[in-house]
Amino acid sequence: MAESPSTFPADPAGLYDLIVIGGGASGMAATISARRAGKRVLLCEKSDSLGRKLLASGGERCNLSNTLSQEEFMERIGRDGRFMGPALDLLGGPKLREFFHELGMQTVCHDGFRVWPETRKSSTVLAALVAEIERLGAEVAVDCSVASTEFVDGEFYVAHARGTFRSRQLIIATGGLALPKSGAAGGGYAFAQGFGHRTTPRFPAGVPLVSAEDWPARCRMHTVGKAQLQVAIKKHSRIQRVGDLIFTKQGIRGPVVLDISRDISPLLETLDEVPLFMNLCKGRNQEDWRTILKDWRSQKPAPVVERLSEEVPLELAEVLCELSGVSNTETSHSLGGELKESLIRILVQTPLTITGTTGFGGAFVTRGGVRLKEVRPESLESKLQQGLYLCGEVLDLDGPCGGFNLQWAFASGFLAGASELA
Repeated sequence: MAESPSTFPADPAGLYDLIVIGGGASGMAATISARRAGKRVLLCEKSDSLGRKLLASGGERCNLSNTLSQEEFMERIGRDGRFMGPALDLLGGPKLREFFHELGMQTVCHDGFRVWPETRKSSTVLAALVAEIERLGAEVAVDCSVASTEFVDGEFYVAHARGTFRSRQLIIATGGLALPKSGAAGGGYAFAQGFGHRTTPRFPAGVPLVSAEDWPARCRMHTVGKAQLQVAIKKHSRIQRVGDLIFTKQGIRGPVVLDISRDISPLLETLDEVPLFMNLCKGRNQEDWRTILKDWRSQKPAPVVERLSEEVPLELAEVLCELSGVSNTETSHSLGGELKESLIRILVQTPLTITGTTGFGGAFVTRGGVRLKEVRPESLESKLQQGLYLCGEVLDLDGPCGGFNLQWAFASGFLAGASELA
């Protein structure tokens, strides 16, 4: 783990141009851009080191960004994606890669979409950021838990266990509630509310889902590629995703699950359960399966589960047969009528009932936060308090898997830190 450049500022009684609360991706990016703009900066982090959540991101490999155009990137975020425009103009995909190259860290994109550090280690990313913070001479206070913030007579006062810091500007970059073992506690919401900001409800996103059924535990050794998931509620049927799925002892996880969880978590607040339809057979439809079953009959007779195991893992084949009422003795030649149609329906739309998530402890991002209408997208300055800036996960803006959230963290922090002094 990279060492923080300082444990506590040498002159804590002085007036800073800027104090950044939160030493994650957005807070470190803000510190770097502010120092490059010539500001005297203090970065406050409650943990004993910077970037603890960054170290855990992407399975400790750190998916920094992706290769989508800026328009496509914002479209994938959803209705609030355009709020990201000014930040992405400053440090969007290609510019973020250039930024890290300038810091001596190379990036790669092996699949044509996801951008990673060349080492595929998040510790490399953190080391590059910490080294730049140290090179620029920014002051850092770790083990510094901020208790309160206020604005008095043109200055921000940031209270902590050992006293109070003062500054002309303040950035709240505390992150959200996801992955509390990294130090996340959601304290930034209270700081923002203290300046009059309102927040939307927070939900775990990028999180595994828990099912009412116990059969996923029987299949947990396998990953299903190109699985299709759709919410099986008519008015919410637009919620659907495609990607790799992994069965767990409690339910399901994997990239497609982390993506769809963004929309399922809020639904679970009002519904006891959310039914899903899953296509676990690479999107094959009913006509595809009728053709496959017809082909089975042209071959040597064999148990249906055996034939089906040529298409999906054996344990999953057994479950699909059970769900459709096909017995172990049923063969590819004896299968017919209603039983055949029942199997086809289950293969095309395998039902699963979601009853919960693994919570913020298993989540990688928070959905919800400070309302975007109260923040200026061109600078990320608060509309309610001059000199106050908010960035990263503390805002009500999140994206799917694939580098969207980390890209936003870096870009938004960099924009907030680059703001001019009044």
